[in-house]
Amino acid sequence: MNIYRHFAGVYDAFMTDMPYKHWAGYIDEVFHLYGVPKNGLVLDLACGTGTMAFLMSQKGYDIIGVDASEDMLSEAYSKEYNKTPLFLKQDMRTLDLYGTIDAAYSSCDGMNYLLTEDDFLQTLKRVALFLNPGGVFVFDLKMEHRYKLLGNGTYFDEAEGASYIWKNSYNPATCINEYKVHFFVGEQDFKETHLQRAYSNDFVKNLVKKAGMKTLNITDNYTNSPAKEDSERITFTVIKEEII
Repeated sequence: MNIYRHFAGVYDAFMTDMPYKHWAGYIDEVFHLYGVPKNGLVLDLACGTGTMAFLMSQKGYDIIGVDASEDMLSEAYSKEYNKTPLFLKQDMRTLDLYGTIDAAYSSCDGMNYLLTEDDFLQTLKRVALFLNPGGVFVFDLKMEHRYKLLGNGTYFDEAEGASYIWKNSYNPATCINEYKVHFFVGEQDFKETHLQRAYSNDFVKNLVKKAGMKTLNITDNYTNSPAKEDSERITFTVIKEEII
């Protein structure tokens, strides 16, 4: 499945309502709390078009952006950063960096694209491998409550000469959500199918432990409030503990 190919060119236009600045502020506060230096080397996992990398570079961090989509990375390269990130085309399940990092984050449900337990665990293990002891990893997950709200619905949106029709379906038996999206850009149109999986808090906490890290906090959608049963998005903060 080749996703985020044609979509990459119009992705930012359709994502203007996403609270990227709030997310970056929250992650920055967490990093400060756990001692990540302002000039630290930080991984942006599933970095997409680089919006979060742009915001985090403004806060002083040296960013390594990793994404599996060459087209999304091409868009990321077009932005002007305070500190130009190193962008790498990689599958997060086989993450391979040149050295260790001080911290990591993954935003905008990038981790939901991991469709199996093994995929999720291997990604956590790869991040843990490259994190310095005491390094933190902040990532969000779209929750089952959100997918159930979307249900088997059809949605439409338009922006800057582009539009799409999105047919959503959620299977509670497999916890897999399918997005079938038909894009119209000028006189052209194209289709993409995206699959995401919902995971429970306890399930993810267990995988974090298996990966050799510790869950520090699970909050409701980049706030300091605890995650709830009806949270639509939650934020995990996990740490690679210091070697004693």
